[in-house]
Amino acid sequence: MKVIGIIGSPRKDGNTTYLMKRVLEVLDNNFETEMIFLKELDINPCEGCHSCVNKGNCIIEDDMQLIFEKLKKSSVILLSSPVYMGGTTSRLRIFMERTWHLRKGQLKNKIASYIVVGRRDLGVAVNEIEEYFSRIKALKLSGIIGYGFEKNDINKDHESLNNVARLSNQILNLYKTKNL
Repeated sequence: MKVIGIIGSPRKDGNTTYLMKRVLEVLDNNFETEMIFLKELDINPCEGCHSCVNKGNCIIEDDMQLIFEKLKKSSVILLSSPVYMGGTTSRLRIFMERTWHLRKGQLKNKIASYIVVGRRDLGVAVNEIEEYFSRIKALKLSGIIGYGFEKNDINKDHESLNNVARLSNQILNLYKTKNL
């Protein structure tokens, strides 16, 4: 099984990335894991050209082409984002928009969850990601909501740290149950 962790944070050492690393470390004992930092990739926004609707694929030639294949081959998709202006980061939003053509079944029944970290009012970001998972027809698991603003604040949020084990165990159990 392949687990893909997509990080929408611009910070490689921030609170969101910290939680993603912890989840992937636990899952790494049983599965192949990969972290993808969207900031490090050349990803352009959707052009609204409808090629994905008409031809079934995105025609923009950038690093998303590599991610499309990784998503299709994965069993688990984890999305993470700090909360900016009440929602997910623009990088994660662009990622979600660019996978629009995969909503017709290519990602169906993939196990999916999220990690969202912010100071307060995280519900919109969670809803954005959960709506995305619904549209790609993924098997949604309740994710991790962390509270923090400054670097390392997440270490004070014991509930989110405890939820690392909970989410990891849910992923493992669902994978075994569904024989994905």
